[in-house]
Amino acid sequence: MTRRLFALLALGALTMSTPALAAAHPGEHHHHHHEQSKPQIDWSALPADFQALKTELDQIRADQKSLFEQMKSQNEQIKEARKALTTEKRKTLKKPAKQLIDKMRISRDEMHNLRDLKQDAWQSFHDHAAKKEWSSAKGDLQTIIKQKRQIVEKQQNIIKLQKQLIMLMAPTQQSHLFADE
Repeated sequence: MTRRLFALLALGALTMSTPALAAAHPGEHHHHHHEQSKPQIDWSALPADFQALKTELDQIRADQKSLFEQMKSQNEQIKEARKALTTEKRKTLKKPAKQLIDKMRISRDEMHNLRDLKQDAWQSFHDHAAKKEWSSAKGDLQTIIKQKRQIVEKQQNIIKLQKQLIMLMAPTQQSHLFADE
């Protein structure tokens, strides 16, 4: 009887927790890389002039991936450089470092805003493409490309600011790394 009661309680708990588990692991639509969560596009079914736009999108995506990897790598360098700072050096760098970090935050926030706008444009593209409204769909893709280019500019700005921060924290050790730029 005790085993049966335990089994019923366990089954009841499992049944009640299933929606909670589903909520804890939302579907792909909450994934960070929004383009991947959209329905797959059969580009070959679209008019020929869309192929050039797709090629451009693919190139921008490759550039963004490379920039993201560079940002990630430099972030690790910043963490390591920060660990190596003495308390005295941290105090002297606090104000100039904060200015650079604030600029990075502004760029990051602008990137997030652009990503939201880009998501709206993707939705519009999917809606227009489904209705075979090619002129509008093409305009949506051109908007997406423009927004992605703006995001790339923000990423490049963050990379530049990260380099400045790295040089600021360890100018004698790190300055030669970026001398050729």
